[in-house]
Amino acid sequence: MKRVVTKRALGYFLWGFVFAGILIVWKFPYQSLQERLVAIASAQLGVKFEITDMSPSLPFGLKLAKCAVRTMEPESKPFFEVNQVRLRFKVLPLLRGRLAFTLRSQAYGGTLSGDVRLTPFYDVRNYQLRVRGQKIQLEGQSYVSTLLGRQVSGKISGDINLKGPLGDLVNASGGGEFKLEEGSWPIDSAYLRTRILEGLEVSATIELSGGSLEITECEFKGQGFQGTVSGKVILQPRLAGSTLNLAGEGQLDGDMVNLPADKRRVAAAFLNRGKPLPFKVRGTVAEPEFRLF
Repeated sequence: MKRVVTKRALGYFLWGFVFAGILIVWKFPYQSLQERLVAIASAQLGVKFEITDMSPSLPFGLKLAKCAVRTMEPESKPFFEVNQVRLRFKVLPLLRGRLAFTLRSQAYGGTLSGDVRLTPFYDVRNYQLRVRGQKIQLEGQSYVSTLLGRQVSGKISGDINLKGPLGDLVNASGGGEFKLEEGSWPIDSAYLRTRILEGLEVSATIELSGGSLEITECEFKGQGFQGTVSGKVILQPRLAGSTLNLAGEGQLDGDMVNLPADKRRVAAAFLNRGKPLPFKVRGTVAEPEFRLF
C-alpha cells in the first residue's frame, strides 16, 4: 500500500512539474524578452539588431521568424539577414554562467547552422562560434559587394570556427574550410583579356590569427583556367582595404592571355609545354594587382 501511494505521489509530482513548465512557456513574456535582447545587442555591437516574431520551441528553445542586422543610419538596408531561425539552448553551460546554444536558419537561398557560446552570457561582444553554411548565394548581396569592393556571384559552403570580439576580424582567431561553386569574379589585369572569371570553383583552407588570414591548400578552376594559390591577407577594419600577399601558379587558355612583348615569349614557353604560369597577387581586396613571373 505504501509503495502504491509513493508511486502515485511521484506521478502527481511529475505531472505538476510538466504542467508548470508548459504554463511558464505559454505565459512567458516573449515580447519583452525580444525587446530586451534587441536593446542589449544593438547597444553593445553598435548596429541595429532586429528580431521578428519570437516564440517558444520545446524543449529549451526559441523560434524567430526573421533576424536582421543593419547600420544605425536611417533607412539603411540589412547587411545580414536570416529567416526561420531556431535556437536551442544548452542547460549545463547556462548553470555555469555561460550562454551556449545551437542554431539553424535559412539564409540567402541556403542554410546556416552551428554552435554559439558567450562567456559571460551577457557579453555578446566576446563569442565562440562554429558555423556551417550550405549553398549560401552571394549574388545580389550588397554587403558582400561592399566588403569585397566588387560584384561577385556564386554559392559558398563551408565550416568555420571563430572566437573573439564580435564584428572584429582583426582581433579574432579561428579557421576552417570553404568551397565556392558556380562563381564569377570581376578581374582587371593588363595581362588578361577577360574581365570576368566565369564558372569559378574554389576550395581552400584558412586560418585566422594575429590580424592576418592565411590561405593554404587553395585550388581554383573555371572556364579556360585552373591553378593553386596560397599566402596571407593582412586584415584591416574595412575588409576591402586588406593587403594581399599571395602567390601561386595557373594554367590558362592562350586566348585569355594579353602579354607585352617582353613577357610573351616566356609565357609561350610555359603554355606550349603545358606548364603552369607562376603569378603573384598584391594590392588590396578591393584593388588586387595581378603579376606574372
